[in-house]
Amino acid sequence: MSQPVDLDSASPHKRRGVHSKPRVGVVTGGLRGIGKACALALAEAGTTVAIFDLDIPGSAVPAEIKSAVVQHDVQFFYRQVDVTAPAAIAKAMAELIESYERVDILVNNVGVGAPPVPIEDLPLEQWQQVIALNLTSTFLCTRAIVPAMKAKGSGSIINISSQAGRSKSEIGNLPYATAKAGILGFTRQLANELGPFGIRVNAVAPGLTLNERVAKRLETLQEDRRAALTAAVPLGRLGDSVEIAAVVAFLASDASSYITGATIDVNGGRFMM
Repeated sequence: MSQPVDLDSASPHKRRGVHSKPRVGVVTGGLRGIGKACALALAEAGTTVAIFDLDIPGSAVPAEIKSAVVQHDVQFFYRQVDVTAPAAIAKAMAELIESYERVDILVNNVGVGAPPVPIEDLPLEQWQQVIALNLTSTFLCTRAIVPAMKAKGSGSIINISSQAGRSKSEIGNLPYATAKAGILGFTRQLANELGPFGIRVNAVAPGLTLNERVAKRLETLQEDRRAALTAAVPLGRLGDSVEIAAVVAFLASDASSYITGATIDVNGGRFMM
């Protein structure tokens, strides 16, 4: 059984800047949208980037991401992984650790919703699929990575929640909002559990963020509804994936060394508390 780290020896004053090898960060769902922006932000910060995602065989997307990542003079690791499948996650994680001998950062980003429907019309299968992809995947990937973080006495886990988990979803469905709220409870409880081992756990809750998936969803709405969504944001616009990624990169860095169990809202002021 792993033992808690000596908190004094884990002091950021002793750790900061003392990384004999580049940090290694895993981003789930890192080929597009917020996940892609997170992968590039970590690479820019000098982190070796590993992406666990599913992509169409033969797609040029992984190669394109690799090209963008290695421009920052860091390495790139990609595995096609179903992050709801424990065996697939364990295999990819073992290959990653064998390749780089460490893992420092996990960004649980993968997730998807669907247009809202009345609860009486919501199929059980859709409920289970959305919960599995958004919430269960966060548990499974975290469970797989924690032993390596405990072994080195440090780590940063960043869970991508949503404004939907803080308040309500404006374009998503019931299981999506439920899963994103569950991520917040998961974050707080796990931060308490892993703090003595030098592992920090935080969440980021984006508001409506323009990416391919959200843009397609917005196209299905009436023009006045789209305008109302933007007008409701105090900053007067929707977010950009790079703005979410900047907060993730901060939480992955030593600059946030005394932050754990927190949720940072990145929504232009749409939701405040």
